[in-house]
Amino acid sequence: MLCGSQPPNPLTDNRLREDLVKELDRRARSDTDQHGRRVPPSRSDLWELQVRLLDEAVAALAQRDEARRQSPGPDGRRRDARQLFRLVLRCVHAGRTEPIIKPSEQIAAHSYAAGIEVTEVQDAFNVLADVLWRQLAGALDGEQLVPALELLNAIVGTGKDALTRTYVALAIRDRDGQGEPSMGASTSAAVASGSRADGLVATTVTGQVGIITLQDRHKRNAIGAQLAAAAIAALEGLRARQARAVVLRAAEDMGVWSAGHDIGELPPGRRDPLGYNDPLEGLIRAIRTFPAPVVAMVHGTVWGGAVDLVLSCDLAVADETAAFAITPANLGLPYNITGLLHFQGRLPINVVKEMFFTAAPIDARKAKEWLLINHLVPWDRLESFTLELAATMATKSPLAIAVIKEQLHVLSDYQPIAAQVYEQIQGLRQEAYDSSDYLEGLNAFIQKRQPIFRGT
Repeated sequence: MLCGSQPPNPLTDNRLREDLVKELDRRARSDTDQHGRRVPPSRSDLWELQVRLLDEAVAALAQRDEARRQSPGPDGRRRDARQLFRLVLRCVHAGRTEPIIKPSEQIAAHSYAAGIEVTEVQDAFNVLADVLWRQLAGALDGEQLVPALELLNAIVGTGKDALTRTYVALAIRDRDGQGEPSMGASTSAAVASGSRADGLVATTVTGQVGIITLQDRHKRNAIGAQLAAAAIAALEGLRARQARAVVLRAAEDMGVWSAGHDIGELPPGRRDPLGYNDPLEGLIRAIRTFPAPVVAMVHGTVWGGAVDLVLSCDLAVADETAAFAITPANLGLPYNITGLLHFQGRLPINVVKEMFFTAAPIDARKAKEWLLINHLVPWDRLESFTLELAATMATKSPLAIAVIKEQLHVLSDYQPIAAQVYEQIQGLRQEAYDSSDYLEGLNAFIQKRQPIFRGT
């Protein structure tokens, strides 16, 4: 049940921050004597806590590297874990996520120059977040668990976003032969100044309206790490150019707006397939927190998590070719609370249940009737109507629109939930994504056959 008092903001709640700082400090450094001098590790129980945390992070990184047949060495892994740990600690002390941005951009620049894939560096952030959460879960009481998790996720997510933006900007620089981009706002500007990001996304600006075109024809705009990173970078570029409205569309010649989540990137069990750091989740957050209106212009079919993406846009305009199907039940995939809230915030609960339980496509007329979309227009007027709608919003006060959008975001997204209820739901979700049904769903999709679910 989503009820109760409003939970504390994890970035501004002083008591929570103090408790987290205390626990993180215990894991970040050894003890001191009465003169402020460091106690040797052999005499400090707290030092053992730091060693335990770093050992666990290094072991997880080693397991990842072994699976990928890489061997950076234990010293390198420990250095990476310690560096990221200190960045998180700095953010907790400050009560803000900003301190992690600049170092993350620098990490990205060094890693890019060394030829390291962006997903490898992102995994280091994910590993540290998992280790920190496991360490802190036993130290904080039940009421603090959920906001603590939100705080850690916000910090790590901000670092990963900065990392991704920098990688995309550097790739564009190398492709176009531009000079070395500086970090920060100029990184976003470098993305916006071009028309494409790795060929997956095109960005154009008409007046004060930015247009982001998803054009991964090979994968039918399935949303994986690369496409999501390119779209997020395009949004950041448009933010830097102060676009007052954004249109999100597919390329003109595509009959599928998006095939949904890139199934090939879903983990094969034993890990939450829709965790905070999932690429699709990151793109949805970027759209929902973008200060200007984002309008989905839909021509063609929308599948799976892409329906969540459309609903997360502020408005949606579609033509008669549009259809929408939310399909996690076809995969045995347990959808997350955040995604369900997006649907519940836009649609009646009986409609949400029918869409999820049947996984059947909803045609454009029914989508308009059920308010999945704001406007249904003829296919030959879709682009002109959508751009005119966006241009109209762009003439209004950007400050007023930004604060109204943020208030609506807070009112619709920040639903309190008791810690024990959250843990219960996560336990049920884990049973589902650790089940043989989930593996059967993934295998059946890859083999292009109907799955046989046994409820185990």
